[in-house]
Amino acid sequence: MILVNRILMIFMALAMAFPAIAFAASPEEVAEAAMEGYRLFSRDSLPDDRQKGYDLMLSAAWEGDAKAANNIGWLLEHGEFVDKDLTGAFRWYERAADQGLPVAALNYMELLLNHQEEVLPDRLPDRERIAKASALAGTSMLMGRGLPYDSKRGEDLLLRAALFGDEKAALTVAQQLEMYPDSFSYLPLEEIAKECDALLAEGERNVPIGMSLAEFADLMMTPGFWYQRLEIRDK
Repeated sequence: MILVNRILMIFMALAMAFPAIAFAASPEEVAEAAMEGYRLFSRDSLPDDRQKGYDLMLSAAWEGDAKAANNIGWLLEHGEFVDKDLTGAFRWYERAADQGLPVAALNYMELLLNHQEEVLPDRLPDRERIAKASALAGTSMLMGRGLPYDSKRGEDLLLRAALFGDEKAALTVAQQLEMYPDSFSYLPLEEIAKECDALLAEGERNVPIGMSLAEFADLMMTPGFWYQRLEIRDK
């Protein structure tokens, strides 16, 4: 009986702390709680608005709401309201990006490319995950859906996705080079290849041993290079 009472007290405490989602039965209700949390946090007109808003967003993020997870990640990355924690931010961005949220995919890749040693000090990222995130962010930017239109950044990320092994991205790059041979020539191709290989295991890297970055950059500008990669992956 004592154990039952303790469990009941814990449940009631949680319900009081997060009333909007304590009995949430659907993703829609969790999303509503996340929006209410964001509204309170942004309003900040009463003394406890930000804390209540943060608590609601955090709980919604744990319940699987991608936007709430991205918001928590942003707060941790920038040290706003909470202590700065790039590793924690990276994990929340990763959860949201895995659910297909374009802005989270962009935040995830930006943090990884700029702070790899801090967010992943002892391991490399999952290749399929970074390929998917790069493709999602790049495509969203090129289409202006889910992210502001930005052709340069979008093509940069699309090219990275292709180097990470995303087949749709590789096919898009090949087809675009066939129609417009100079499509990606304005990008820092050597830098992109180097940064991508730094995130891959030795046996998965793109630049062959003995080949210079300049030579590989020239290869990247040929449609046949990408078609050949797709044929190899299909076998």
